[in-house]
Amino acid sequence: MKRKVLVASTLTVVLLGVAYVGGSWKAGRSVQDTLDKQNQWLSNLPYFIVKNREYHRGWFSSTEKTTLQINPQMYRFFLEKEGEPLPTFEVTYTQNIQHGPLPLLFTRGNPHPYKAVVTTEFEFAPETQKFLTRFFGTQKPINIENRISFNDDGVITIKVPAFDYEEAISGVKAKWQGLNATLDYGGDFNRVKLNAEAPGLSGEAKGKGNFSLNGLTFTVDHVRGKTGLMIGESTAKIDSFNLDMPGDAPFKVALQNVSYDGKLSENGELVDGSALFRLDKLTLNDQPYGPAELLAEANHLHGPTLARLGDEFNRLQKQQLSRDQLTTELVKLAKTQGMPLLTHDPHLAIRHLDIKLPDSSIHLSGEVGLHGFKPEDLDQPVVFMRKLVAKADFNVPRKVISTVVTWQARNMFGNADNGVSQADLDYLAGQFVEGQLDRMADQKLIRVDGDTVAATASLENGKFILNGVDVPLPWEQVQHAVSDATGGTPAVKAPASKPAAGSK
Repeated sequence: MKRKVLVASTLTVVLLGVAYVGGSWKAGRSVQDTLDKQNQWLSNLPYFIVKNREYHRGWFSSTEKTTLQINPQMYRFFLEKEGEPLPTFEVTYTQNIQHGPLPLLFTRGNPHPYKAVVTTEFEFAPETQKFLTRFFGTQKPINIENRISFNDDGVITIKVPAFDYEEAISGVKAKWQGLNATLDYGGDFNRVKLNAEAPGLSGEAKGKGNFSLNGLTFTVDHVRGKTGLMIGESTAKIDSFNLDMPGDAPFKVALQNVSYDGKLSENGELVDGSALFRLDKLTLNDQPYGPAELLAEANHLHGPTLARLGDEFNRLQKQQLSRDQLTTELVKLAKTQGMPLLTHDPHLAIRHLDIKLPDSSIHLSGEVGLHGFKPEDLDQPVVFMRKLVAKADFNVPRKVISTVVTWQARNMFGNADNGVSQADLDYLAGQFVEGQLDRMADQKLIRVDGDTVAATASLENGKFILNGVDVPLPWEQVQHAVSDATGGTPAVKAPASKPAAGSK
């Protein structure tokens, strides 16, 4: 009896071992297909170019080595110099893949089943590695783990460790409190949920200044909609940011509670989007401003067209095009495939921009849209303008306008070589602003109420009203001129009349 039990137990262990080995082999074949799909998704993004990829599959584990290059089109217009080669930025990483069905059982004692668990190791250039070692020491600068389920859904965790760096001689200090991020994705990448947190970063250069950034968070919760676009919500938030630069021209700025909330939703084939920016307080050289809020919206956008344009734009970014070539291709793309964006009554708006100043405030709102537009209307400017709907309203202190113009004057003419003192330059700029504002008020282009400058305007059914006054549009002025010249209605060629009966 004992012998039978022993044989049965041994047979069971053998069968389980064979099943595990077979399952591991099968999981290894399947996970290779999964990683092929993930690399294809990565290469389709406009930001990267997969230059080289090697995959070596084993029985219980595999390795993948990939060289990724940042797409030069993303920075060509900023770094390109005539006669010099465009710099390239590459990173090589190796992925160590532990096959399922229980890839974490023997290494971490975790019995959770996965198709595979993938850890990533980056290879940096010697100079880059030396630089990173100064901050992170023996720690890996970044840790990435990808746990892939049997349905190809997965969770990627990203961790950047904290460091506290100081140079005794130069007095340079830097403190980084780390980064933790989690990306929960669907196997077909039609679902993405990201949460990232960076508690803080601060730095100091002795005698030159210091800065600090605290409470950075970022979230994305998107799913692919029926139109092909990723829809959902995204948020970003900074608790505080401070920058203090002493010296001959000291500069000090502090921000509190800066946030962004974005939403994208579908209504049939139409897409609506909104972006809300908020700032509780801005202190600039000890002068407080805020709160401030901006709400922008884009409604009635044709989703399939947006998705198609996005794909085509990504394709263009993968090509080595010059600035002029890219501009030409974008214009061609807009003309050939972008027209449905105009034929579905699109509407863009800044619902409000409100900024509280120490002794006043700024208000701005505006919107523009098309109603009943047809492609042939582009060849008929008068018809097009009648289908254009727009409104604008702003209220700005005179002091703000004068300050902005003064800053521009300083940038343009404030060099010491010009021989003009800053006081004289500020006085001339102020006089210029006052003169222009008075002239515009006389022409009823703006309204002046004490220290405030305001204006309202609307365009609807081809009628333009500015500050309550009906302003003729250019073609209306031409019609009026023709009418005055003919002594009545605008000259229109009448049809030839039939001769009277009996006349010759």
